[in-house]
Amino acid sequence: MLQPTTPRRPVRILAAALILIATAVHCHAQLIIDADSQHRFAQSRFDAGAFDEALVEFNRFIHFFPSDPRILQARFQTGMANYYAGRYPAAAAIFNALTGEPAPGAVASDAFFMLSRSHARQGMLDQAMIDLHNLMALSPQADIMDRARYELGWLHVDRGQWRLADDAFSRITPDNQARFQIGGLKQALSGSDAIPSKSPLTAGLLSIVPGGGQLYLKRYQDAVTALLINTGLAWAAWESFDNDLNALGGIIAFVGLGFYSGNIYGAVAGAHKFNQDRNREFKQHLNQQRQLSWSLAPTPAGAVALFLTIDF
Repeated sequence: MLQPTTPRRPVRILAAALILIATAVHCHAQLIIDADSQHRFAQSRFDAGAFDEALVEFNRFIHFFPSDPRILQARFQTGMANYYAGRYPAAAAIFNALTGEPAPGAVASDAFFMLSRSHARQGMLDQAMIDLHNLMALSPQADIMDRARYELGWLHVDRGQWRLADDAFSRITPDNQARFQIGGLKQALSGSDAIPSKSPLTAGLLSIVPGGGQLYLKRYQDAVTALLINTGLAWAAWESFDNDLNALGGIIAFVGLGFYSGNIYGAVAGAHKFNQDRNREFKQHLNQQRQLSWSLAPTPAGAVALFLTIDF
């Protein structure tokens, strides 16, 4: 009768040893990441445009290396990651915290600028201007003051306040006029006096005659349509009353009054839209004058890191 075969003892011992070695390696192997590697990786994700990943990695750097000299820079980058990801309230909260650092430097100054931009992105233009004025009160250095004036000028441009924008740009010191290309910018701003505009009041008054306001706005097809509809309804109401169809005449007159009011409202709204469109076109023309902003932040080795901020 055949007997079942069994592995030889040496083979079983070798297999057990391999299992023990593999288990030991699995249990005791450790992945050690130093501060430089973690910071490099976080920055690489930011540079690649993976802002959510960069946010996680910079926060990990902050958590594991709290005494690293690049902590302020890393916190600033978490704000930038939120900003570029469109989370402006979260970005503003981070930048606001950085502006309160007891020893403000390049990062703190840049935090003021980004705090202003984060507020502007939320439509809080008044607060954005206050942020810049606060920076100028705390940092009287000429370069920072001029950069703040430059940003203030663009906030006025965003509001369509051309003269205030020109005034802000004019206050930039002569040494930095060329740097910000103020000459060309002021020349472009001088064209604000030639922006075409329509008077909403005039458009409304002319619309007393149906289609007159639209004709003033050079919307000829709308003018003809308004004239025909309002004239037709008025004639239909008159005929109804003349034929003792008072109920029908009342209904037609009510509808006609609605069209007549809409004719006036449409002309006034059209004048406002015309002005808004011309101002937006002029603003787009001015935006071609915007520049990339560069700023510096310290690194542990005593050198500086270069930040690029794109104006919006």
